[in-house]
Formats: sequence, C-alpha cells, structure tokens
Amino acid sequence: MAQGPLTTERALERREQLLDAALELFGDNDYDDVSMDDIAERAGVSHGLLFQYFGSKKGLYVAAVDKLVQEFRRRTEPDPSLPPAERLRAGLSAYVDWVAEHPRGFRSLMTQGSSFSEVRERMERQRWEGIGGRLSRGLGVDPSRPAVRVGLRAWQGYVETAMLAWLDNQELDREKLVEMLMAAFVGCFGAITAVDPEVTLNPPD
Repeated sequence: MAQGPLTTERALERREQLLDAALELFGDNDYDDVSMDDIAERAGVSHGLLFQYFGSKKGLYVAAVDKLVQEFRRRTEPDPSLPPAERLRAGLSAYVDWVAEHPRGFRSLMTQGSSFSEVRERMERQRWEGIGGRLSRGLGVDPSRPAVRVGLRAWQGYVETAMLAWLDNQELDREKLVEMLMAAFVGCFGAITAVDPEVTLNPPD
C-alpha cells in the first residue's frame, strides 16, 4: 500500500496511539509472538493502517523504540544549575522513575531490542551521547580519555542490568536503589583514576 503524507495533527495523534499499543504488546511478549493483527486489534484499527504508517512490523518496532528513547532523553535531561553530584543523583532518580512507569517497554528494549541492527545502533548512539555529552560535561571529565570511556560505559551497563533486576523484584526501596547506583559510580570513578590518575572529579558523596 502506498504511504501517503501522514503529517496532520490527527494523523500524528493516531501514530502515537499505535505506538503505545505496540509497546504494550512488545513489552509483554516476545517479538516473534506479536503479529500486526494483534497490534491492530489492541489499537482498534485496521491491519492495513499499521502498514500505511510503518511499512512493516519491524518498522513499527523500531519506531516504538525511537519513541521510548526520545521520552527517556527528555525526562532525564539534567538541570545544569545543580552541582555535579546532585545533577547525577537527579538524573538517576528520573531514570528510575521512567523505568518504573515503562517497565514493559524498558524490558523489551533491553532484552529484545538487540535483535535488530537498527535498534542496536540507536541504543548505542544514545549510550555514547550520554557518556560523551551530558554525563561527561556534567561531571567535568574528558570522554576522549580511554579510561573514562571504558569506565563510564561499564557503569552504564551496570545501571541497565540493575534496573532489570529491580523490575524482577522491587523489594529494594527506590531511594536505596538510587543510592546504590550512586555508590557504583563512585566505585567506577575509583577504578578510572586507578589507571589514569590525571582524571579529576569531585565524586558524588
């Protein structure tokens, strides 16, 4: 089916509704177990409309990932007026809140998203933009230094894994989770300076 212009306000609203329906199903089920018919039924639209908007199930999934990533970036944008430690804590708090509000989408992104090169590329780009941009600038470290790049990427992986574990069993208090992620950063920073003593930072308390 030829894809016409879908840029009217109503069309954009409908697109967001379709993405929300897709995220609900992709978050609860394996990618291969979700059909376009399932998503169309959940959204209350025709099968053909999904193809008109997204072209294929893969295209719909990638668009849903983009929606998650964009919202994540918006929600976790740090306040530049805060000192580094409080900026990091605020960013982590926003991260935890976002995951708690989108557990299915986050789990799908972390566990199924790597199946597609387009999704892997988007996720890695987001990770490195966070390390080389917001995180490094906020903490006053140079991301061009190898130890900084490796150390911050390792900490980022720890945060993602910790969030998945927390979703499995949320007995750990939210505030304690944030403090644990902060403590992990302090440990990571210590590992960075152990191999590159020229890296300086006032680490979070």
